[in-house]
Amino acid sequence: MFIQTATTPNEDALQFIPGVPVLGNPDTSSMRTVEYTSPREGLKSALATRLFAIEGVRSVMYGSDFVTVRKESDHPWQLMKPDIYAAIMDHFSSGRPLLREEDQSSDSMNVGEHDSEIVSEIKELLESRVRPAIQEDGGDLDFVSFNEGTGVVKIKLRGACRGCASSSVTLKHGVEGMLSYYIPEVTGVEDVGDELETQAKKEFNKLEAELKSDGKSTE
Repeated sequence: MFIQTATTPNEDALQFIPGVPVLGNPDTSSMRTVEYTSPREGLKSALATRLFAIEGVRSVMYGSDFVTVRKESDHPWQLMKPDIYAAIMDHFSSGRPLLREEDQSSDSMNVGEHDSEIVSEIKELLESRVRPAIQEDGGDLDFVSFNEGTGVVKIKLRGACRGCASSSVTLKHGVEGMLSYYIPEVTGVEDVGDELETQAKKEFNKLEAELKSDGKSTE
């Protein structure tokens, strides 16, 4: 198996392309991706579990034919790449399923029966006009919500787009401009990915502190 790599706008994220289908069949029109941002989340996938065991790995995302790995800034790629190559090669050579059965999650871009006409139009534009370009760079985005009162669309950037310096430019000049052009009700776009990630880390640190405190109290 020959694994290719592709750079992304984020210097701390790389696409690894194994030359075989990763998440589903690339011949289908599905653009679904799956991302894990912590070792605990990664337990839902054998490959992600192994990748998180590599020092410096911060997140793992699967696309139709690629794996995006995001790292900590102080860990050089040249030291991490050999282990990442080995993990990906071993997994796809083994024939094991990529996802555990309980992780067959739905796509946030799917139009639901309770979605308003505006939300449906927003999802359709994000799916057809924005998502393909972002996935080419090893990233993706989730639709989170639309506030009809303020006109603000909330999305969550994922994969290589997380923590990328060009993300704000992508939002303002790309996503926001395109959505407001086609849908006048849209007045702005906000990325809540970092906000949700920070909140999750705070909750984890709080729980960890409580567990340590309970441990000391029983000594």
